[in-house]
Amino acid sequence: MIQHIHILDPQLKGVGGHYLNHDAQLITELKRRQLGVSLYGRKGTPVTCAGVRAMPVFTHDIFQEMANDEQVWAIENFHNVNQAFLADLCQIPPDRLGPNHLLYFPNLLQNQLYGIALWLARLPAAQRPQIAVMLRYLNHAMDYVQHRANKDVIALNYRYAARTLRQVQPRAMICADTRELTAAYRDIIGFDALELPNPMDVSSLLQRGVSRAPDGRPTIVYQGHTSALRGFHFLPEIILRCRDLMPKPRFVIQLQNRDALQGELAPVAKALNQLRGPEVELINGALNNEAYLGLLSRADIVLLPYSPTFYGHGSSGVFTEAASVGKVIVTSPETVPARQGREHGLGVVVADEWTPSAMADAATTALRDLPMLQQRAAAGAQDYREENCAGTLWDRVLGTLDPQAATRAA
Repeated sequence: MIQHIHILDPQLKGVGGHYLNHDAQLITELKRRQLGVSLYGRKGTPVTCAGVRAMPVFTHDIFQEMANDEQVWAIENFHNVNQAFLADLCQIPPDRLGPNHLLYFPNLLQNQLYGIALWLARLPAAQRPQIAVMLRYLNHAMDYVQHRANKDVIALNYRYAARTLRQVQPRAMICADTRELTAAYRDIIGFDALELPNPMDVSSLLQRGVSRAPDGRPTIVYQGHTSALRGFHFLPEIILRCRDLMPKPRFVIQLQNRDALQGELAPVAKALNQLRGPEVELINGALNNEAYLGLLSRADIVLLPYSPTFYGHGSSGVFTEAASVGKVIVTSPETVPARQGREHGLGVVVADEWTPSAMADAATTALRDLPMLQQRAAAGAQDYREENCAGTLWDRVLGTLDPQAATRAA
């Protein structure tokens, strides 16, 4: 029986964002179940999450690369990043761990997965804790990787790392948070993967009320990570195509990632700055949790012009948050948000194709049918929250390790 859970999140840093919200919900539920919990995050910024102080362990972002040769970059990254991750894990005192403990890694790639196996192999077999690893990214399928040499090595690295981990800890679980990812990882690694929810329920917003524009005009919000995978480059054209609608919508755009805005997306940021005014509000930088949720509360419509290449199998924290509080959502076709919106009967409008004009047309439909869509979104939110919550996640994880655990926790 599991008595203590360690949450090890190399993406946990700073005072806000999806990772803090996600980990806080996991910890809050574990406390409710009266289970011990420890938290490990990134070095550099002290973090307290749901009352638990994170031990600063991890040195690198999970997407950081450590390769020089463009032909064997995937092999170099696999070796170098896993070795760096191993060095980070070795900072955790072994006497903190035991066989009735569970280590849960909520955000990893193949470039950290093998490091876990190497680390566990250093512990006596009788002392090795249980392991559950959440894999969220088919990074070899991302658009920006397609032109790189020998990218298919990444899938082999996933397979080798996962199967090595199973040799070291036979009960190790590989998890994913969508149906599509679970099936993909099952095919890659050659054994079963566990589908888990994406616990990003922010329904506490409902208790605070919703911030409405004083003039009653509808507000369309784009927030979260700044990336072409999230259709950020579509925004200027979408705004221009919607500017003559009646009632005229107000757009609120978060410009979160400075590096991206000064790099390939710099022309998009310039175009948005030229549109800034009464109809377009820009919010610069990362937001703390209160400000981030406050921005979501202002939204009549949440805009998710996400790439089907990635979000055809990957989950979206912004979508899960918005759905949990009954927001109307505009999203791209052939994506997980589109499927989940359809299956849960949410207030989701899906564009006909992934283009700026089609996304603008979908936003126009959402504005036209807003009252009806708001009712639908509110009606579906409760069932969606119950499926995508920390309680459901821990029921599935602990129930897999101990079939009686979920019954005891109810």
